[in-house]
Amino acid sequence: MESDEKITVDVLIAGAGPAGLMMACQLALQNISFRIIDKKTSPAIYSGALIVHARTLEIFHQMGIAEKAMKAGTTAKTINIQFNHLRDTTVVDISEFGKGLTLFPHLLMLEQWQTETLLIEFLNEHGHSVENNTTLLTFTQDNEGITSEIQKSNGTTEIIKSRFLIGADGNNSLVRTRLKIPFPGKTHKARLFITDCEAKLSLAANQIFFSFANDYTAGFFPLPDNRWRIDGLIPAIQKEEKVEFDDVKNFFGNPIHFGIELHHPQWFSIFRSHSRCAKSFRQNRCLLVGDAAHVHSPVGAQGMNTGLQDAHNLAWKLAFYIHEKALEDLLDTYQKERRPLALNIIRHTDLAYSFMANNFFFVRFFRLKLAPLLLPMVITWFKKNIALRTKIFISLSGIGIKYKNSILTDSLSSVSFPAHSPKPGDRLPYLTYEMAGRSCALNDGLDSRTFHLLIFGKQELPSPFQAVVDLYTDVISIKYIAYESSTHTLFKSLGLENEGCYFVRPDLYIAWRSREFDFVSLSNYLRKFLK
Repeated sequence: MESDEKITVDVLIAGAGPAGLMMACQLALQNISFRIIDKKTSPAIYSGALIVHARTLEIFHQMGIAEKAMKAGTTAKTINIQFNHLRDTTVVDISEFGKGLTLFPHLLMLEQWQTETLLIEFLNEHGHSVENNTTLLTFTQDNEGITSEIQKSNGTTEIIKSRFLIGADGNNSLVRTRLKIPFPGKTHKARLFITDCEAKLSLAANQIFFSFANDYTAGFFPLPDNRWRIDGLIPAIQKEEKVEFDDVKNFFGNPIHFGIELHHPQWFSIFRSHSRCAKSFRQNRCLLVGDAAHVHSPVGAQGMNTGLQDAHNLAWKLAFYIHEKALEDLLDTYQKERRPLALNIIRHTDLAYSFMANNFFFVRFFRLKLAPLLLPMVITWFKKNIALRTKIFISLSGIGIKYKNSILTDSLSSVSFPAHSPKPGDRLPYLTYEMAGRSCALNDGLDSRTFHLLIFGKQELPSPFQAVVDLYTDVISIKYIAYESSTHTLFKSLGLENEGCYFVRPDLYIAWRSREFDFVSLSNYLRKFLK
């Protein structure tokens, strides 16, 4: 049964995983009309992508849902590491790993279905919902837009006319495949297992445990209700045609290995890890986000976080263009900013994966013989060396992502600033100060709907500067911060004496700055991509 009805929306989002849901949430904030479809009936109730990093939590904070995420999840306190079946473990305290760097200086364990539920609730609160049991069948695009055919749960088909199509439909993306965008990379040979099950372990609910041995590599992550997420590699069962939960259960139940009892599996899967990146994240009016654009090893828990941040990067740019506030050049920055980042993540996660799974003699020798000897010394150094801890946290958490080579980054505006100050292309740092006896953060009140002009040391703009801002009043919000004794440290951290300004993107990356309120420089910058 078919319908010839055509419905016009600005954006059709194919896929309601984390990246697609984030895209929908951000478009809802921008008052962009959209539909989001997914062939699933509902979010799968298993742990999935379990780790939420600090940069993602900052995005949730901007949306007003970070507190819900923190309450629903568990903050990891320690990582415990064991080698070669030894009883002694090396314990790494990560409870305040990134203290002072972000409002979220820790690692949050939140099951993927809970993350998706938070985003779905946000969508519902803003008057939108996911169309489940709905499949994208085919689509065509021309200069006017996208014509898509979808199939609903009752078997009827519908034609949707949209200005843009977002492929958030995962590793086996129909959107990417139909566009014939190459997806080069590799599939790792080793088969990994993953399970959510009940287990008796002598670990607290906020402790992560990794165990490396000649006959297995495994990670244990606590879940609510005495459940554990366990994943890893067992060479002994690699050659078996079919691997069941009982195979893993029996392996770890053997006292030689662990002697722990696993039971009541809620989820069990065998999979191979992929490392791939699409040659292009955009083809005309079709754009890819999340796993449709890039996939990589689960080591480091970067996959879901990167996909969520893809959507956060793209949505405001797409909205500005649809609202005719920006030139098309703004859309091109999505790929130019996010694809190099994805390739870099693939390189780093492949190295980490090789350490954990590669069975070559030298790698295995380092993992099982040298690493146990070196790790205690590294941990001691880690505890004493603040700079090292900071560097590791910045890298893993996503707060160190920079867009130095983007057209949205005005590097010339850095000339008169001291080297220590945050630069265009950097994330706006987490800095706190007091104002009128109240504790404040620099990013308070900065939402994702507009650019933000942060004015330091003045309560009104110089006339020429104001004239430039007036040309773009619907896309620029202004925040004033006075110079006083309680804000002196803030000014110093930003490389300012007693006045100056920073221009910040909707996704809270620094775009431009000035110590002299250079209205000509700001005007030239804005004309690059805004109408």
